[in-house]
Order: sequence, then structure tokens, then C-alpha cells
Amino acid sequence: MMPSLMTRLKASDLFFSRLPFIDEILYENFDAPALTYPRVFDVRSSSRAFEETTGFSGFGLFSQKEQDGGAVDYDTIFQLYDNRAIHATYAKGFQISEEGQEDDIDGVISNAAPAMGRAAQVSIETVIWNVLNNGFASQLSPDGVSLFNNSHPQVDGSTQDNLASGDFATATLEAAITQFDDLRDERGLPIELQPAVLCFPTALRWQVVTVLKSENRPGTANNDINTVNNLGLLPVMSKYITDSDSWFLGAPANQAKLLVYWRKEPVSDHVLDFETGNMKSKMTYRMSTAVADWRGWVASPGA
Repeated sequence: MMPSLMTRLKASDLFFSRLPFIDEILYENFDAPALTYPRVFDVRSSSRAFEETTGFSGFGLFSQKEQDGGAVDYDTIFQLYDNRAIHATYAKGFQISEEGQEDDIDGVISNAAPAMGRAAQVSIETVIWNVLNNGFASQLSPDGVSLFNNSHPQVDGSTQDNLASGDFATATLEAAITQFDDLRDERGLPIELQPAVLCFPTALRWQVVTVLKSENRPGTANNDINTVNNLGLLPVMSKYITDSDSWFLGAPANQAKLLVYWRKEPVSDHVLDFETGNMKSKMTYRMSTAVADWRGWVASPGA
């Protein structure tokens, strides 16, 4: 295991053989990418060790009643699948020796806290976006199949499909929107749920701009109108989508049922060790993610 204590020996240029003409200390201080997950996920607070979601079906279609004393067709609603989100605790810390604090005249080591905050932000985004990244395999919806699947089981024994196919293009996006239009509830009744966001990796930036912004249908010699130009889809490019050709079409965050629970948002703490004089700093947070329902998303893993 690599040693975790930050000492003067690990930055000898700054302490023991300081270069006389150093004008600027180069330090890893790149800006973290702007937070993107709140634009896609339904973010909620939690005051418990875990959160649970469940659901109920609606009723089926009305049946025609026989006139003159015919009996009413009584129906029932069905409880659907339970889902429990258990909050996980995330933490990281660093130590600075007493001598390192005293001799760090440029503040390189003692200003390590901003780097810690940046690492926390990226870690949070990575965990949350993995809900989509893993949605074609290991991330399950409450019905027991993958989040994006062509056979979501229904209470009436039928199945539904929210798995699109093909690389991102005008035609495949139109097909995914049609899948959205055809979504139904557990009893097979149509639901009113419209796509609002299009999530994609950095590799698809230019394809997405071309498809969403072109007035005419891109890639053709005809003068056909681009049918997706005026749908108002919000493009959300994420640096945390790991597959370079996967793309995700989602409903508004408050309808799409991909949840982020904050039990404790990131907090930092610092303490000075009396025996060694070392300063210890740590940052911790508690959170969980959950898929309450697969409806509200249609996605493709690409080719």
C-alpha cells in the first residue's frame, strides 16, 4: 500500500532544493465539470437509513354493462414491485505533517482541500450517471429486468419495450420517440409522458447538434423538414457516460423516476494530532440512487 502521509520529501523542489526562479507553482487545480445530474435525475433529501418506493397499477378498460339490471364488472388495482435504496457512505481524507505545514510557504499542500472537493464532485457524478451506464445490464428496474429492456413484464402477462437500437441519428431518434408515444401503464392503458431530455456522451456532441438544430432533415439531398427540430428536447452532454455511442431519451426529472437521495451532503472536517502535529482532513457524504420505474426512459446502447 502506498504511504498516505504528505511530507516535505514528496515535494523536494519546494522545500530542500527550491528552484530560485520558480514564478508559479503548477498545481492540479482544473475546474470540475459543471454539475449535470440535477438536470436529469429527481433529487430528494432523506432523513432515514434507507428509502423505499412502491407502486400500484390502475384499472383496466371499462366493459359494457348489460342494460336492464346487468351486473357491474368489478376490477381491482394491483400492488407493484417494492424497491429499497440503502444509503452508502463515501469518504476520503489526507494528512499533512507538522513540518510540511510550517514550511509550505506557497500553500501547495495546505491548499489541497479544493482538490478534495473536486474529487468529491466527480465521484458523485460518476456514481449517479452509472445508473444509466449500467442500465442495459446490471442496473435493474423494480420489475427485475434491466432498466432498458424489450421485455418489461406487466401484471396482465404482457410485456413492454423501452430498449431502442442503433447509433444516434435522426431516424433512430424518431423511432425512440415513437416508443415513448406508445408507453402504457401496467393495465395496458396509454399514458401521457413526453420526452424532454436527450443525454449523450462527449463523442456524440456534433451528431446531436446536427440532428437537433438542422432545419432540414440532415444527411439527405431532399428538402424534407427536420421533424425533431421543434420538439424542444434539452441536450445534456455528460462526461460520465462511459459508452461512446450510447444515448438516452428521458422524460422530465420529476416524472422519469430515476431518484437520487441525499442523506448527508458533502461535509469536511479537520483535526490536529497532538502527538505528531499532523493535520488530518476528511470529507464524507451519504447518498443512494434508485430506479422507481422504468417508464420515462428509452435508450440505445448504439450499434
